[in-house]
Amino acid sequence: MTEHDRGQVDTSAAEVYDSLFVPALFGRFAERLAEFANPGSSESIIDIACGTGALTRALRRRTDGRVVGVDINPAMIAVAERHGGDIEYDQADAVALPFNDGEFEVATCQYGLMFYPDPSAAVAEMARVAARGLVAVWDSIDRSAGYYAMQELFRDELGEDAAASLDAPFAMGTSGALEGVLAATDVGSADLSSIEGTGRFDSIEQWVTTEVRGWTLGESISEQQLADLIAVAEERLASFATPDGCTFGITTKVVTWPGTR
Repeated sequence: MTEHDRGQVDTSAAEVYDSLFVPALFGRFAERLAEFANPGSSESIIDIACGTGALTRALRRRTDGRVVGVDINPAMIAVAERHGGDIEYDQADAVALPFNDGEFEVATCQYGLMFYPDPSAAVAEMARVAARGLVAVWDSIDRSAGYYAMQELFRDELGEDAAASLDAPFAMGTSGALEGVLAATDVGSADLSSIEGTGRFDSIEQWVTTEVRGWTLGESISEQQLADLIAVAEERLASFATPDGCTFGITTKVVTWPGTR
């Protein structure tokens, strides 16, 4: 699996991810996903592939019980810990969680399943450590006109490898992918829903910069390449510029089991 596929980033990229990706995308869905997870007021929760903790913190606000955030990437954990709060953070592999069977009431995973070498094994681990679960994934890239256009821009200006860096985040949204993972596990009856939302960056320049510097392309793109890319993007992505910033639709698929509490 490549760095693109695994979604691994260094500390500087994790900081960009937290300061730009979270408010533009992940944080905009966190409260709605915490509502879907529906934890009881004293229930314990484990948030797997927690990144810098956007969903973890939203879950913390809904329970007085134990809240644990887990991510395999130490850079993400380091940034998450800076936010503080009564949350435990651990670096661990989603398919080999260092927790006992049934140690938690609820397990969640926001936008991480698509990066696991064996997604079914990861869901099985969630079901092992918690009675109820929630997984959220981005819908397919063609369901977001903004990201579809961004990928075409990367392909034309940076090449196929750069364009491929945008495939992985949306891979689990392709038709049948998530359903296939659930069919290979024993989580019981599962409910599948969709959440329509909007991504927002302050400008096209900020959006492009975030995609390059806050993702797996990292430092492989020079400052000159980035400047040239932004110049082209200002024209190619102009339809997404609004008085409220650069906005575009994006959809999240949500699966919960064994149903809502």
